[in-house]
Amino acid sequence: MLSDGASSLFRPKTRLEIKQKSAFLRLPTELLQLITKHMDAGTFFASLLTSKRFLEVALSKPLLLHHLNRIPWLLTLGLTDLPPRDLLSLFRKRAAQSGCAAGALANVTKYAHQPGMSNAVFIASDSSQPGNLSQLVTTQWDGILQIYDLAEDHVRRRVELHIRPEGSCSNTRVEILKVSFSPDSRDLAVLYRQREHSRNPSPSPRRTESARRSEVYRLVTFHRFSAKNLGYFYESFLQETREIKQPADHKPVGLALASNGNACIVWKGPDRLKQTNICLVGRNEKIMEEYKYESSPDVLEIHDPTSMYKDRFILNCQFVDNDSSLNFYKAGAPVHSWYTSCPYPTEEESGQILSNVALIDIENDGTRKAFEVGMPYYGIHTSGIFMDTQYMPMCQISYLALAMSKTLNQHGQTDVFIVHADSYLSVGPCDHKINLDEGRKSRSWTALALLAGFKQCLSSLGTIVAISPGGTRIAASNWSRVLVWSVDPRVLHEGELRHYFPARDYSTKKDIGRLRPTLLSSEGVVHKMLWTNETQLYATTDQGLAKWDIGHMSEGRRENLSLAYVRL
Repeated sequence: MLSDGASSLFRPKTRLEIKQKSAFLRLPTELLQLITKHMDAGTFFASLLTSKRFLEVALSKPLLLHHLNRIPWLLTLGLTDLPPRDLLSLFRKRAAQSGCAAGALANVTKYAHQPGMSNAVFIASDSSQPGNLSQLVTTQWDGILQIYDLAEDHVRRRVELHIRPEGSCSNTRVEILKVSFSPDSRDLAVLYRQREHSRNPSPSPRRTESARRSEVYRLVTFHRFSAKNLGYFYESFLQETREIKQPADHKPVGLALASNGNACIVWKGPDRLKQTNICLVGRNEKIMEEYKYESSPDVLEIHDPTSMYKDRFILNCQFVDNDSSLNFYKAGAPVHSWYTSCPYPTEEESGQILSNVALIDIENDGTRKAFEVGMPYYGIHTSGIFMDTQYMPMCQISYLALAMSKTLNQHGQTDVFIVHADSYLSVGPCDHKINLDEGRKSRSWTALALLAGFKQCLSSLGTIVAISPGGTRIAASNWSRVLVWSVDPRVLHEGELRHYFPARDYSTKKDIGRLRPTLLSSEGVVHKMLWTNETQLYATTDQGLAKWDIGHMSEGRRENLSLAYVRL
């Protein structure tokens, strides 16, 4: 979409190109306006940054109104009365907010690949704590973790953590397998394998088998602490270790940590089907506080009596709703497919695993299709709402979430919609707080917008989805292809959809809009993504760490750095 706009950002290198460019710009203004009218909004926006001539051409009220009407926003009256210069300023502001031409104008910073990047995890910032930054955790060989602060203008190494294995000797080697963190407690969990290596460079088969039998799996937890001078921090000597029993011939594929210290581990067997083990590992607070080591923690295997998930391979898990529930994810799926109430590891059996299914009327004709609705990512609280059956005002809490169709469309792709649901509470002394996880319990969901261009990745990595803290940006990666949708969630919910979407992107029959994506520059195969704010997107790739800055001041700059030179 932006190839023409992107190519115009680079200065020509030959006199012939300069002459041809000058000849193009010497065309009559009316002809150039006709040409720019047929550009998409992103290419037109990018052209304004390439030449003063395009700025002069853009000072046309019909041309600016044409492109303004092609960008999603809440239309207002009186635009035709504004002078062209005010319309131009308004267009540039709206185009930047909508991410137009972000593929060409984004400032890109790349940090060269280093070992352990494939196991790296992002830690989102805590909005309740001022100055708390998002972080990147990378792993090194032999039990070393490096934590980096993702500041707005640079990446800074914060701390280096060292795992201290129990009963280790000079031949002990530590291999980090999985890393996870608790969004509530901000504690960090690491599942590792400890083994004894022979000093003989060519060990005999008997010694090799003996080393394999000596393998030990352990789970270590680093607690996050705070100090007046240091802020929030992790320390190597403040760690808890639990012995983990490995199911025979299984390897770990998923790890989740609860705020109370319990952990969920997903094990995959040699056979893809019917060989998924889910174990809930408990934490004995008294033992952990006294000894910092627990050799036999309580473990509860989560079984599904209905065998609902046996036909699919569960890749990962996640604690939600104040650790009262567990979500389970299929391989490559950004939305969970199953869930269960989270039992205590000391209980004798787990609860039933339920399917994440919601019926939504997309066609607006009474027919409802099955969708998997993700955890809400945005909430709106409105007080003083009167219901038909109530005489007293109520508080309304509205939730926005992503919903993935369980059936393929006519093009063989999975449709993904932004959906919303409402819940109502009695007012009284209104002290309601928005609990986004609570919103997933809603049964009635309504579609607002289709994410056009979304494609489910069929690779082992699947589709990676990241949503900005304010809900204004949604990014999805399909291997090395990253798409970004921009939206104003509050206006999308409160305004009339027919006034928010351009006419070409609004279905009167369905009362649903269509959001068009922006394609970012490819910086490698994406493993994980995180928005640190509304304009900066980080991703770990097979080529290192990448950052796209799509703010309104971006101008297409590129910078190549290395995490190896980022010091404490």
